[in-house]
Amino acid sequence: MKKLPTLRGKTVINLFYESSTRTSSSFELAAKRLSADTMSIKSAGSSVDKGESLKDTALTLGAYDPDVIVIRHPQIGAPQLVARYTGAHIVNAGDGKHQHPTQALLDLYTISEELGRIEGLHVAIVGDVLHSRVARSNIQALALMGARVTLVGPPPLIPRGIEAMGCEVSYEIDAIRAADVVYVLRMQQERMAEGANFVPSLREYTARWGVTPERLRPGQKVMHPGPMNRGVEIDPVVADAADALIEQQVRSGLVVRMAVLYDLLTHGPAGVQSAALHEIGAA
Repeated sequence: MKKLPTLRGKTVINLFYESSTRTSSSFELAAKRLSADTMSIKSAGSSVDKGESLKDTALTLGAYDPDVIVIRHPQIGAPQLVARYTGAHIVNAGDGKHQHPTQALLDLYTISEELGRIEGLHVAIVGDVLHSRVARSNIQALALMGARVTLVGPPPLIPRGIEAMGCEVSYEIDAIRAADVVYVLRMQQERMAEGANFVPSLREYTARWGVTPERLRPGQKVMHPGPMNRGVEIDPVVADAADALIEQQVRSGLVVRMAVLYDLLTHGPAGVQSAALHEIGAA
């Protein structure tokens, strides 16, 4: 893909308080492909290590007059807080276990490109839904586009009352066989309180809830937002199969995030309302 002059003279700051490979690199590359100037800041090695608050970091970055700030933060609502103290467009790259809107956008794009539609499809999301911002954004976006969504996993990892978001719930792994797309989530142990036992062990989780070739029917598409724990939530054979769309998701991430930056900087108003990227549908 050739570099385009579309956003020459614009500045995009990537502010990541949590680890990331796919999201941070794709946003940085997306900005560079559109000829924007980029700055990447990770909490490790920054003033955050010295106790600086998110508000003061936002005020500091706002003084540089950036056009876009892409933020990932463990605190729910962090993108809104940053928007309050800067005049930049704010893109939510993940806030705690709340939302990850651009992941949902790239997932819908991937499904649409592969299957030709979203409306009427059945998507099963299997795994640790309780701690997954990806699951919440995808449930919202898929329901908005007319897909049927079923959440599958052990009861402690399925939030109570989540059916109100427009999805179904099953505690049986066999439920994934009815879906057109099986979307696999990893166990997010970094978000689990110390000593919390949502499942007896990872080994038992794999035995009961791992997505294996035997649990799928021919032709089912499989997705995973990454990072994968091969041999835990997903069998390596499934991850590498022809029906897996995992590499396509990564490629879609670059294209979709280029589109997000382009749309923000050519159409959308700045601040917390920009481009509905705090939550799907909030434009």
